[in-house]
Amino acid sequence: MQLVMGPAGVGKSTYCKTIQDHCAASGRRLHVANLDPAAENFEYECAFDVRDLVNLEDVMEEFGLGPNGGLVYCMEYLTQNCDWLKDCLDGFDEDDYVILDCPGQVELYSHLPIMHNLTRQLTMWGFRCCSVYVSLPRVSASCFCV
Repeated sequence: MQLVMGPAGVGKSTYCKTIQDHCAASGRRLHVANLDPAAENFEYECAFDVRDLVNLEDVMEEFGLGPNGGLVYCMEYLTQNCDWLKDCLDGFDEDDYVILDCPGQVELYSHLPIMHNLTRQLTMWGFRCCSVYVSLPRVSASCFCV
């Protein structure tokens, strides 16, 4: 399992789409899921979407929060409702590869234990996790293929 992280707008979703296309061409089963409650659109085929559990716009409207506070609330809500994530992941075969397209808000990684706790939960469920940090400005997807 890969957790794809990095600041907003650097190409995390482009990376996910590129890896998905590569795996499809080579016959490897891969599932890409969106864990960013603020995501508006993505080009990859989404296996599941955290916005089905919690949506940033709804949270901001309901609680009167700004985008940063709303995103923190959404991700805390996800960690408090990890059974939803486990149910989504349990739908895949043991040999399937999973990529989680994560949010780009730095505070989720540096100031709060949210992503650390989420990763710990994934490993407790038996997933071996690898973090991919995308830091380049958005470039052509072909740059990611080797």
